[in-house]
Amino acid sequence: MLSHVPGSRFVAKDRLLAVFPAYNPPICDRNPGIFGNSMKLQRNYLLLALIGGGLIGCSNGAYRDSADEETYGAIADKAPLVAGMSDQVLINEERQVDLSSFQVNNLIYEFLDDEAEGEVGANIISLNAALDLAFQHSKDYQTQKERLYLEALALTLDRYRYTPTFSATGGGDYRWDKSDPFVIDMQAMTGATPIDSSESVVVRSNLGARYLLHSGGAIALNLTNNFTRFLTGDVSEFSTGALIGSFTQPLLRDFGSDIETEALLQAERDLLYQLRDFTRFRKEFAVQVASQYYVVLLARETANNNYAGLLANNLSLEREQAFQAEGLTTLLEVGRLEQSALQADLRWARAITSYKRGLDNFKILIGLNAEDNIVLDDNEMVLISETGMDSPDVDLEQAIAMAVQTRLDLYTQLDRVQDAARRIELAADELDIALDLNFLVSVPGAADGSFGELEFENAVYSVGLDFDLPLDNKAQRNNYRRALIDYDLATRGYVLALDAVKIDVLSAWREMNEARKRYEISLRAVQINERRVEEAELRAELGLGDIQDTVDSQNDLTSSRTELTSSIVSHNIAKLEFWRDVGLLYVDDNGQWEEGINEPR
Repeated sequence: MLSHVPGSRFVAKDRLLAVFPAYNPPICDRNPGIFGNSMKLQRNYLLLALIGGGLIGCSNGAYRDSADEETYGAIADKAPLVAGMSDQVLINEERQVDLSSFQVNNLIYEFLDDEAEGEVGANIISLNAALDLAFQHSKDYQTQKERLYLEALALTLDRYRYTPTFSATGGGDYRWDKSDPFVIDMQAMTGATPIDSSESVVVRSNLGARYLLHSGGAIALNLTNNFTRFLTGDVSEFSTGALIGSFTQPLLRDFGSDIETEALLQAERDLLYQLRDFTRFRKEFAVQVASQYYVVLLARETANNNYAGLLANNLSLEREQAFQAEGLTTLLEVGRLEQSALQADLRWARAITSYKRGLDNFKILIGLNAEDNIVLDDNEMVLISETGMDSPDVDLEQAIAMAVQTRLDLYTQLDRVQDAARRIELAADELDIALDLNFLVSVPGAADGSFGELEFENAVYSVGLDFDLPLDNKAQRNNYRRALIDYDLATRGYVLALDAVKIDVLSAWREMNEARKRYEISLRAVQINERRVEEAELRAELGLGDIQDTVDSQNDLTSSRTELTSSIVSHNIAKLEFWRDVGLLYVDDNGQWEEGINEPR
């Protein structure tokens, strides 16, 4: 007998190992009497061990790859239903930002003051390059891809519910009564009356299969086995088992594919909605990147204009200070120019700060790090200036009609009205009587206790009806009323979304018109103020000038030049937003866009 610690449950270790020969094969050789007639049991344990080993051996990476394959497949199935949908939605790509291939800035721009040297050696990023970086590295873009992936991943589970599913469970117990070896030793020492000991091993297994029908029914098959071996006393073994098959079909409540597959249908539609949202986001994101790019260039140009204004003001101040030294002007007039110079210097400093802040934010937007040293390409401002201020070749009424036909988010709102209508039918179905047809077949295990054997000739069949009267249906009543209200909410939501689409187009149209008008006014203002500054300078050199005229004309010239650039930027952004809101802005996988009535090939 093995040594035993009083109170321990781990007794008779040699017998426990004998029950599981796969773990210690030599034990079988030392105990032929116990297992000599149990080859079936050993084969079953070996089978279970192989199944368990196969499940454990399936790595986490394999599960991930399986999920990816099925999820990307679901996305690919539905992508053709959404115009402009990208086929590059991989979420596990590890891409390091590499700016080494970009041209490097070697110029020092004095209008940036102390920030000028910091831009020496910076990589010059064009608009197309910025869009490409954003679509590859942006955190926001990655988040949107993950949302799409998760929606498709959820759909895979809903689809899986209507495929045959299998289960395998089992367990084992080692049982003994109070007369274990320790108790027997104590009995021998004390002379107490011996009590028969009893030890046994019980193994349970359960194999099942289930298949849900689109009609609402279900088919199930279940095989159970309970095997018991007594290890002491009268060594014996016996087993009980059964094979049970069942079929259940609702006849009233929950009957029909429209009711049963509603969850699957909604999951399919939710993925379609997410695809539309992702495609819409790509358009909005491309416009956002381009808009911020131009805004940063505008801030840079504003700093340049303010610096030019400050230099002009300082020249006027030096001249007036010389006149004041000769007694040709008063200290009061000089002081007015000095105050103007201080204000111009402050505006210049603020413009530089605004530019650098905008550039830092832009780096984060396109997926770069805060410490990455970049500058934007000034040539992009020249390019949009050369494109002119012409509006799209489409009238407003036609643009609104096209937006109603092409806006993906509007289609989703309309589909949600249909979803709400279906939920009314579902809620009404829950108020009906439940009547289910059941058919059951039970095949018992062998009467002699043979492990794994079934007696099909003794099968028992049964068929019946189960019903549930809706006597307690307050919750179902409330759900039905809620579904009616949700339908009204969805209908109003669609009407509001329709109006919002029209307002989006109107707003973009008006902003283009406003920007074009601002451009015309600013262009004229620049011409006027250039003449004013020129005349004020000539009069000042002759000693006939007025300091206030000099200050005002120079400030107005600086402001009008900035407003001219701003109007060009605003018009270009408004035009992009117009095509986006009309639904005719097409974005490729690198963020490059095409705009217009004809869809790109």
